[in-house]
Amino acid sequence: MIRREFITALAGACAAGTLPALAAAPYPSRQVRVVVPFTAGGGTDVVARAIATGLSESLGQSFYVDNKPGASTLIGSEYVAKAAPDGYTLLVASVPHATNPWMMKRMPFDTVKAFAPISLAVQSPFIMVASSASSIQSVADALAAAKAKPLSFASTGSGTADHLSMELLALQSGVKMTHVPYKGTGPALADVMGGHVDLMFANVVAAAPLVKSGKLRALAASTAHRSSSLPDVRTVSEATGKPFDVSAWTGVLAPGGTDPAIVERLSAEVRKALQTNITREALTTNGAEPVGSTPAQFQAFIAREMKTWGEIIAKAGITPS
Repeated sequence: MIRREFITALAGACAAGTLPALAAAPYPSRQVRVVVPFTAGGGTDVVARAIATGLSESLGQSFYVDNKPGASTLIGSEYVAKAAPDGYTLLVASVPHATNPWMMKRMPFDTVKAFAPISLAVQSPFIMVASSASSIQSVADALAAAKAKPLSFASTGSGTADHLSMELLALQSGVKMTHVPYKGTGPALADVMGGHVDLMFANVVAAAPLVKSGKLRALAASTAHRSSSLPDVRTVSEATGKPFDVSAWTGVLAPGGTDPAIVERLSAEVRKALQTNITREALTTNGAEPVGSTPAQFQAFIAREMKTWGEIIAKAGITPS
């Protein structure tokens, strides 16, 4: 009789929906893919690996980096946009996330709706570099040479901040330059070092070690203030006398529709990882400045970036491809 009453009560509770839901497996319960839409070795990749290491240690699961370069970051970004919104596939994005909507005639996803911002991770300057064997010794040399004939410059892809930074400098200085896009920082810098391309605005995270080793010559920093890792390098503004303030940024996003609780937890863990001595040292050694933000703050930051770069692209007369 007792057993029959228990079964009857259990059935009634199920029908009424009053039983507590079965506890879901704690997040994360398996390894997490961290997609970097650039080749290995570049600034975004370096930041992603530092964050992934911190998250692996704090959350007790493997956060592993998966490089998916190409199409101005769209290959990797689309992969994440279409992934299951369960927190097990993340994107480490940078400036192209905000510029691609203005650079592409067709986007494979809605940049705003397809992602759930987690945290702005770091900001850092770009360093204008040339081969150490180049005759170009300064920004003035570069602009003078470009007035005689167009110089070539490398970038990590059309619409990236390093591409648009040089377009902005050319626009301000009234010179023409030839854009040579690459799939990532590594191969682009290799061709600058080899003298196959004249110049590049490279993320300081990737450029600083090569400058310090003498493989590249640093001409200027893109931000309003000098880089902490290359304090002897003047800013573009100091070199030209015109306002110029462009920074690289890197942040973490999840697919749109990811459980807000997972997003908030990841945001808190990213911020915590950025404050550990090991992560901070890995980033600041080469000039990246750890930031950390809430999901709402990062969402507002992306909206501002999209507006700013949209205006610059329009002024430079760059048409979508």
